[in-house]
Amino acid sequence: MVAPGTAAQLNEFLEQLPEARNKVCVDDSEGYQAYAAMNFGRIGDRPAGDVQMQAPDLGGIDGVFKYLSKVVSLAPEQKDEDGIPKGVLLLGGTFVVKDAEVVYAWADRIPGDYPKPAEVFAGLSTDA
Repeated sequence: MVAPGTAAQLNEFLEQLPEARNKVCVDDSEGYQAYAAMNFGRIGDRPAGDVQMQAPDLGGIDGVFKYLSKVVSLAPEQKDEDGIPKGVLLLGGTFVVKDAEVVYAWADRIPGDYPKPAEVFAGLSTDA
């Protein structure tokens, strides 16, 4: 996982999700250059088609309060010319890499648009 932000934000995030430690990198370069190199794009760059954005399951009211207590401190800090945090508009994606070759790639069309696990696992089992 690669995320836009700072090392301090990554550590704060990992306090909430400790099982992800050593599986996440943070891109704090100007303009999030490493993230941009993955060509995921920004919200609005590509048509979403019939994909609908849905609220995540935060685990009830306790999860909602926990989320709200962290959302400001974890928001990317670099701002664009309109003052909007650049990282807030970045989309994500999924890669499967086998023997230094990308055997599966997915770019989200909107936040929460992610591949079906079976598709990702099929990428893991290829004989590329």
